Amino acid sequence: MNAPNRSFALAAALASLVATACSSAPRGRPSPPAREPERAPAAEGREFESRALLLMLSDKRLYEAASLEMMLGGTPVVRRALAVALGRIGDPRGRSLLQGLLVDADVEVRRGAAFALGELDEKEATRALVVASVDDDEEVGALAVEALGKLGAPLGDVRRALGALEPAAAWRRLAPYLFRFEEPAMVAAAREALAARVSEVRRGGAYALGRETQAEGAEALRALLGDGDAFVRAWAARGLGEVGSLADLARLEPLLGDASAAVRIQTLRAGGKILGRAEALPPLGWGARMAALAGDANPGVRATVLEVAGRFLPHPELEAAVLRLHGEGEPRERELALGALAAGRAAGAAGLVRDAATSGDRWLRARAAEAAGELGELELLDRLRRDKQPLVRVAALGALATLEATEPLLEALGDPDPAVRATALEALALAPELATARVVALIDAARADGADNDVRRTGIDVLARRARERPAADRPAVLEALRGLGGDGDWLVRRAAADALAELGEPRLVVGPVETGRNLATYRQILRQTDAPLRVELATDRGKLTVELACPEAPLTCTSFLQLARHKLFDGNRFHRVVPEFVVQGGDPRGDGWGGPGYSLRDEINRLRYRRGALGMALSGPDTGGSQFFFTLSPQPHLDGGYTVFGRVIGGEEVLDRIRQGDRIVAVRELDAASAAPLR
Repeated sequence: MNAPNRSFALAAALASLVATACSSAPRGRPSPPAREPERAPAAEGREFESRALLLMLSDKRLYEAASLEMMLGGTPVVRRALAVALGRIGDPRGRSLLQGLLVDADVEVRRGAAFALGELDEKEATRALVVASVDDDEEVGALAVEALGKLGAPLGDVRRALGALEPAAAWRRLAPYLFRFEEPAMVAAAREALAARVSEVRRGGAYALGRETQAEGAEALRALLGDGDAFVRAWAARGLGEVGSLADLARLEPLLGDASAAVRIQTLRAGGKILGRAEALPPLGWGARMAALAGDANPGVRATVLEVAGRFLPHPELEAAVLRLHGEGEPRERELALGALAAGRAAGAAGLVRDAATSGDRWLRARAAEAAGELGELELLDRLRRDKQPLVRVAALGALATLEATEPLLEALGDPDPAVRATALEALALAPELATARVVALIDAARADGADNDVRRTGIDVLARRARERPAADRPAVLEALRGLGGDGDWLVRRAAADALAELGEPRLVVGPVETGRNLATYRQILRQTDAPLRVELATDRGKLTVELACPEAPLTCTSFLQLARHKLFDGNRFHRVVPEFVVQGGDPRGDGWGGPGYSLRDEINRLRYRRGALGMALSGPDTGGSQFFFTLSPQPHLDGGYTVFGRVIGGEEVLDRIRQGDRIVAVRELDAASAAPLR
C-alpha cells in the first residue's frame, strides 16, 4: 500500500522547518558532534535523507504527518525505518500507516510494523495483527502474537487464528509470548505447551506459568520441579514462590542441591516468599541446607542465602553461617548478613547494627538504617537520617516511613539532595500533615533550583494519587496544578502531567515535541557514525568484558554511551546494583542508583531480545534513560519491548557471574574493529 510519490523537495523543506523548532541543548548534555554545513539531499541520497529525518522525528517525538506519509513511497529501507519511527514516536495517528506496512511486500517492513504496533498500544490494531499472526513469514507471525499480548487481546481469539497453521508452527509463534496473556486461559495453554517435545515451546510454557503465576497453575508448577531442563526447574520454583503453600517447602528443598546455580537461587527466593506469607516455624532441613549454601562457590547463591535468611532464623547452623559472613565476608555479604540478623531478631543483632551505623562504608551504614527499621531503633534512625551521605539518608527515611514517623519525613522535604526529597515526598503521599499546596510548591522549587526532575515527577504522581483517593479535598487544587505543569519546559514533566490528567478522566493535554537542541545536520552525522556495530571494552575489578554496541538499532543511545565513555564518566564508578540471575547495573556517577548525566534519552525500543549478556538502558519510567545501563544475567523476556537493548557481551561473559555489588568499572574504552585493541 504505497502512497503516490511526492516531490522530494517538499520533504527537504518540511525537514528544514521541523529542524529549526528549537536550538538550545538540555542542561548537562555532552557536546554533540560538530555540525556540518547543510547539504543538498542529492549529496547523501534520498534514502539517507529520509532515514535522518525519521531519526530526528523519533527523537523529538514529533508526528509530522506529511513527511511520514511521504515515506510510504520510499525504498524498502526507508519503509523499514518508517515502521520503527512510528512505534517510537508513539502517536495514535501512526496506526493506520503501520497497518498498511503490515501487508508490505518486503518481509522486514512487515516485521517492523508488527513489532511497532505492539509498542503503539492502540487496541484498534488488534484485527490487523490477528491476520498478521498467520503471515507466511514465521517471524512476522510471532511478532504479531507478541503485539497482541501487549495489547491485551483475548488469547482465545489468537489461538483460533493460529488454528489455520500446523500445530508445531502455531506453537512456535505463541509459546514465547504466552506470558503476555494475563488471563485464566493462559494456564491451560501453558500446560499444552509443556507437553510439546520442542525445548523452546516447553520453556515458553514454563516461563508463562512462573512469570505470570496464577493459583490454577500451582499443580503444573509442582510437576516441573523434577524436569530435565534447568530453565524449566528454575521457573517452576519461582512460580511456586508466588502461589505455593507451606507444604511446597518440602517439594522445593531438594532443589537447594541442584547442579544449576539458577535453580538454587530461584528456590531460595521461593522459600523466602512462602515463609513470608505463612505464620509458621521454618523447616529445620532448610536451615541446614542454607547454612551449607552460605559457602557456595557462586557469589549469587551466597547473596541470595543472606537475602532470605532472616525468615529462616532462629536456626543455630544458619545463624552461625550468617554471623561468620557478617564478620569475614565480602563487603556486600556483610551488608546482607546484617539485614538478615536484624530481620531474624538474632541475639546481639541490635549491637551489630549500632556498630555498623558508625562504619566508614556508606553502604553498610545504609544497611544499618534498614536494619534499625526492622528493630524499631528510632533513636538510631534519627541519627542516620542526618548522615552526610544521601544514600544513608534515603535508607533511614524509608525505614522511618515503615514506622509511620511523619515529622522526620516532613523535615526531609527541605533536604538539599533531590533523591532524599523524592523519597520523603513519596512516603508522605497521603499524609494529612502534608498540604497539597506544599506538594505543588515542592514541584515548583525543584524547577527553580535546577534539581533533577525525579522530584517533580514524584510530585506529579503524589498529586494524582491524592486526587484519586481524596477527591473531595484535593481534586480541584490537583487539577489546577497539573494543567499548569502541562506547559512546563521539561518534556518529561509535561507528559507526566498529561498522563495524570488522562488517568483522572480529564481531557489529555497536548504534550508537544521534545526540544533536543539538534538540527537535521546533527542527525545525519549520528546516522553516519552508527551505520554499523561498534565495540567497547569494559574493564572491571573482576575482569574485562567485550561488548558489541547495536548502533544501527539504537543510534542515539549508542552515541550517548560512547560520548560518556570518551568523557570518562564511567571510569571508577561502581556497579551499584547486582541481582543474582537478573541484572548487573552500573553507570551512575552518584553510585547509588539516583544519578545520571544531566539529560534524558528517548527510548529506542527495538526487536533485539534480553537474552543473557544483553546490554540495556536502565529507566525510572519511559524515556528516562541516561548513563545507567545493565547486563542481563539470564533470559528476561518480560523486559523485551520495554527497555532499549543497545548491545551484547561477545567476550568475557563469565566475568558477569563474578561481579559483586560495589565492584568498580575501571574503564570503558572503544575498540578498533580490526584489531580488537583499545583505541587511545
